[in-house]
Amino acid sequence: MKNKSIIKSKSEFNKWLDIANLFAQSMCSYNEVLKQFNNLSSQERIEIKRQLKICDEVRRTKISTTNQEDWIIGIMVDAHIIASQYDIDPLTVVGCLNPICKSNERLFIR
Repeated sequence: MKNKSIIKSKSEFNKWLDIANLFAQSMCSYNEVLKQFNNLSSQERIEIKRQLKICDEVRRTKISTTNQEDWIIGIMVDAHIIASQYDIDPLTVVGCLNPICKSNERLFIR
């Protein structure tokens, strides 16, 4: 796939990462997350999303959906495990779950 670029507003970018950070609980700067996100290949982004979905399926069978705190902690732990495999921040991992752009696009903020 050919890489493309997409421009998003700073407010749209911050909103996207604010929501993702509810699950990742990261203290990493958003600029660093942007660099890490753009450095991931299209295949890596797709693979991270696939791994998170597999973890989610396991979580659905092991944890009751009525206990939200355990659910959120499970997502955070899974994001940290996957992040260690790619040497990136967990916020970048959670951002790959519901990206603001397509997998073959680099993100630029205006």
